[in-house]
Amino acid sequence: MCPFAKKAKWDCYPIVDSKIDIKLCKKEVTIFVLLEEVSKFQLEKIARQLNKQYPKFVFLPDHQTANTKIKGIATGNGKVNLILAQKRKKLESARKVLDKKGYYKNLTSDYKKKLFGY
Repeated sequence: MCPFAKKAKWDCYPIVDSKIDIKLCKKEVTIFVLLEEVSKFQLEKIARQLNKQYPKFVFLPDHQTANTKIKGIATGNGKVNLILAQKRKKLESARKVLDKKGYYKNLTSDYKKKLFGY
């Protein structure tokens, strides 16, 4: 959904043991694919822990069953459990540009709070 992320260079890594190696985060976006058995709660917990442990990055969970939408369009992948990693400074700069352009105006306040909370 994000116009910046669509153009970004990215890597994707399967994760079997829920342990994410920060050294793999070399591109603009790094996508970690976790096992389908990981619950939404567990995925969000992993993302919160990673955000605390590595404050220079933002880790965003995308659970396979998440029903997140903007104007009726699904924002999640709906197929697998992901954690997306991006450098915090770059992401926050992009968010400021998007906010000025009104990109976030269609988000509910709860969804925006949750999204920006990571």
